[in-house]
Amino acid sequence: MNGVAFGWLIRGMHHWGASLMVLVVFIHMLRTFFSASYKYPRELTWIAGSVLFLLTLGMGFTGYLLPFNQRAYWATVVATNIGGVVPGAGPFILRALRGGSDVSALTLSRFFSAHIWGLPLILAAVIGLHLYLIMRHGESAYPDADD
Repeated sequence: MNGVAFGWLIRGMHHWGASLMVLVVFIHMLRTFFSASYKYPRELTWIAGSVLFLLTLGMGFTGYLLPFNQRAYWATVVATNIGGVVPGAGPFILRALRGGSDVSALTLSRFFSAHIWGLPLILAAVIGLHLYLIMRHGESAYPDADD
């Protein structure tokens, strides 16, 4: 962040852009819900949008650890512990997220790989599907009294 010219600016734009992205996707989903765009024939579009929302949250989750400072470390400890309390599969989820029993450099490399390779590829594919479905079915209007 301090080693390159304007690194602080680029990181700040990335941080605030990511936060706004989560907010905008959530607001878009609310609008879609209140306009009843999840009903026939747009169910798959709604599901693809919901997957996009989860992928956006995943990008935020994996990106939060990348500065690898104290705040990021402890936030990742708390967030992975939440995954660890899932009944039955919790211990497996915890070890799979962390790459071991503790948050370490292996966790950092897993999150970095997921953040720059895995999630963006899946995100691009689901965005393509979402846009295809929107073009195929069109956008819906707000429901009237008969709907």
